[in-house]
Amino acid sequence: MEFWESGLIVNALLLAALMAAGAALRMTPPLRKLGIPGAILGGCLGLLLGPSVLGLVPLQIPTLENIVYHGLAIVFIAVALQSPRGGGGGERSGGAFSIALAIPFFLTVQAAAGMLVVLALSLHPGFGLLLALGFEQGPGQALSMGAAWEPTGLTDGSQIGLIIAAIGFGWSIFVGIPLVLWGRRRGLTTDLSQFAELTSPSSEAGAGGPGEPGSLEGLTSQIVAIAIAYLLTYGLVSVVGDALLGAGKEGLAHTVYGFHFIVGALGGMLVRTVLSRAPVESPLDDRLLSRISGLAVDVVTCAAISAVQIEVLGANLVPILGVTFAGGLVTLVGVLWLSPRAFKTAPFEHCVLLFGTVTGTLPMGLALLRILDPEMRSPVSINAVLGSAMSIPFAAVFLMGMMPFTIDGWPDGYPTTGLIALGLFVGYGAVLLAVWRLLGALRFTSPLSIWPVEKSKAPDTRSVG
Repeated sequence: MEFWESGLIVNALLLAALMAAGAALRMTPPLRKLGIPGAILGGCLGLLLGPSVLGLVPLQIPTLENIVYHGLAIVFIAVALQSPRGGGGGERSGGAFSIALAIPFFLTVQAAAGMLVVLALSLHPGFGLLLALGFEQGPGQALSMGAAWEPTGLTDGSQIGLIIAAIGFGWSIFVGIPLVLWGRRRGLTTDLSQFAELTSPSSEAGAGGPGEPGSLEGLTSQIVAIAIAYLLTYGLVSVVGDALLGAGKEGLAHTVYGFHFIVGALGGMLVRTVLSRAPVESPLDDRLLSRISGLAVDVVTCAAISAVQIEVLGANLVPILGVTFAGGLVTLVGVLWLSPRAFKTAPFEHCVLLFGTVTGTLPMGLALLRILDPEMRSPVSINAVLGSAMSIPFAAVFLMGMMPFTIDGWPDGYPTTGLIALGLFVGYGAVLLAVWRLLGALRFTSPLSIWPVEKSKAPDTRSVG
């Protein structure tokens, strides 16, 4: 019995069963036509049947949160270990830089939208900030920051954070899927045949098949490389986090641990660079790494949706629906308007990835991307990893500067502090757009058109599936 007490194996098996059920549901004609990924359907089943709703399936929320936390890092590392491909170096950098600015830009846009609702309804400013955290950072960050703000007057802050994150998942699924359908109908999708196949020395030799006698099996080699990168990540995050805890900066320490997946991506790039310069042939196989990243995305997506706890919604229905509707609407319009003007290669694929990322975190963005790019052959996924890493200093201005200022002023400084914070959000968003325009690929063309007509191709009538 002691071998089952941790619950990890049981929860992993249940997630596999939920994804199998989701895949079966996906084969029904209505859902097949919509093309909702099986992992998302499995997560919805987990949410319905799990402890948050019906309690019929013995899922353990803390264990699921651990799976999401570590699985997200595996996604980043597996993608970072792959060879850069598609579109040339300049375009890769341009796409990554656009994502690096888009992530903090939508943080400020969502925070500004949330702050308008906060000021209109005289709410705790945490409602507005949790909109940005829940949509972009996910349930974990929203939970921890909501709990941290409870002593300042945000009653049930941890649960409010989780609910807002859950609604963000809803936006990414129930708006993201129709967004894919809309793009397909308008012919906005990209011909993926123009991008290079996922190849590497090992894949050319047999896609991870047997090598020299006694050598590691191909899949084992990829897992070992991921594990080494994650071990480096753990070491660095632990050292920095413990130092901050020792200095009494608990909030910053939690932030460092929350950004472990970014550190993991950097670790993956380091491991790939070292192996590429080694005197022996690199064991990395882009095809196998792509499969591992796809597996991790499916598991993280299913676990994240299943782990959401639906509580406190009735007592906070109006403010929660107010901030999430305002944030979701402005995000949708902003992503649609900016994507064709900021991404020269695969603009609609970048649009789908970006919308999913800034409403339901990166795994949801990658899950939506896989509908259009199942093998992740386009440069969009690697741009997402590079851009997320590059976004840290831009996002830090909001997370470590504007956010504490907004909370510290409650309640004595309001509404003045709230108005100042709103001005800071709008002003910093304008600065990010200016930098994007001057140093990046953003071009302000066709200002009255959501998606420039000249970018459209012949309509594609295929189903999303």
